[in-house]
Amino acid sequence: MKNLYKILNMADLEQALISAAYSKSKSDLLKQKSSLDSEEVYKNRLQEIEQAYFILSNKALKLDYDLDFLQSQKRAMSPDPSSANHKTHAQAPAYSHPQAQAHALTQSHPNDPGLSQSCRDHLSADWLLAIEHFPLIAVEYDRLSKFDEKLAKTYQNELQTKGLYKDSTALKDRMEKAYFQSLYGRNTSAIAYAKKLLLNKWRPAAEKFNASLRLLGHVVPIADLMVQIEREFEPVKKGFNYTQFFEALKKDKCSAGECVAFIESFFQIKVEARRFLFDQTFSFYIEDENIYLHHADDLRGFLKTYFLNFKKRDVPDNPFIMGR
Repeated sequence: MKNLYKILNMADLEQALISAAYSKSKSDLLKQKSSLDSEEVYKNRLQEIEQAYFILSNKALKLDYDLDFLQSQKRAMSPDPSSANHKTHAQAPAYSHPQAQAHALTQSHPNDPGLSQSCRDHLSADWLLAIEHFPLIAVEYDRLSKFDEKLAKTYQNELQTKGLYKDSTALKDRMEKAYFQSLYGRNTSAIAYAKKLLLNKWRPAAEKFNASLRLLGHVVPIADLMVQIEREFEPVKKGFNYTQFFEALKKDKCSAGECVAFIESFFQIKVEARRFLFDQTFSFYIEDENIYLHHADDLRGFLKTYFLNFKKRDVPDNPFIMGR
């Protein structure tokens, strides 16, 4: 498997440096163009750089590549049973110190095809032992696996290699946030809806929603995109059926109670509604942001901002990849 980081001459894998490495690699190649054997060689190398940049600059694709590349490296380092030196290699392991052996094992996932069965059993036992002491990590792993199996495996690998068991929730939240922002933009309502689709195992609907956001998100309200999903996918309509509520919201015909019920159901949060003289106040938290509204009109205005308006900067760039 090609090392895309090597093609871009990258020593630092931080996302912020990828664009700079890409520009430098193209510039260096252009300087070498006259010394290359042919125009075809130049085009092939340029194509490699373009392909590497396309994958590494896309967070979702980069996550997939990193996992696959690490696995390919492990397989390359594994001894070949058909080799004449196989017995010698088996008698002289690369990690002779017990702590080094343990560290090497925790670098891999139990399902890694490049590992021996004994290594997979050892890792599975380690994971089960960790769950005994920190049962929450099993719940968090299960949640992430409903979004993306490789996302869950990355979470497990981070816990095992860095020992972040006490901070597992913060790690899970950080990875989940980055994953959904890369696929559905930074609009809170879009991310909440995508999570609902995936948690209910409506993956084709989530793929369609991602495609709709990327193509039409800057010109079509998110409410209309959600209504279209309900029209196309019958299970989604039976599960949610937000169409009637959005129609009422557009005409300012939804009551404060209906708005509160929608917010609590959609965002899975609690809205504190209090009456003060002839008016009501509403307060709640969304994505660590404290929302405080003074009356029912503000409540409807809040929902219109989140669902009937959509800003260009909120539109995601990354495609949702089926079967990830």
